[in-house]
Amino acid sequence: MTPRTVTHPVFGTIEFDPADRACQWETTAGTVRVDVTFDGATISAPALDEVAPFVTDLAAFDARARAAIADDVDAVLDDYLDFDGAEALPHRTPDAFPAALRLVRVGLHPGDPESGAVFDYTLGEDLTDHLVAVRFGPGGAVDDVAVES
Repeated sequence: MTPRTVTHPVFGTIEFDPADRACQWETTAGTVRVDVTFDGATISAPALDEVAPFVTDLAAFDARARAAIADDVDAVLDDYLDFDGAEALPHRTPDAFPAALRLVRVGLHPGDPESGAVFDYTLGEDLTDHLVAVRFGPGGAVDDVAVES
């Protein structure tokens, strides 16, 4: 199938392949990867409007995600260490762990009635391939904090 484009004031022109149902959009900062995933054969500018705040207010959503991690830090840290083992990772204390996490990816889900965005955090790709994933609903509330590989 021929790639298509959609233009949006925040995202600019996004090229996507309807067969893949996903595309990648790079942030201007270049430090956080932003992926846009959608269902169906098209993606619309109004659907992108719904998820644009996750990018335009990235710092605010990052702060909310980090607060959610800190609120449940003992369980999150236990899950993270279960995947990789305590010896392999620095920042193993509940005080140091949340601050040491680095935001590496934001997954946007325009038009999805259950998921607005997923913010993925790591202690470092050189240390582990496991992530702390914070899921936001379409309205911007934190829905879940989980450790994933």
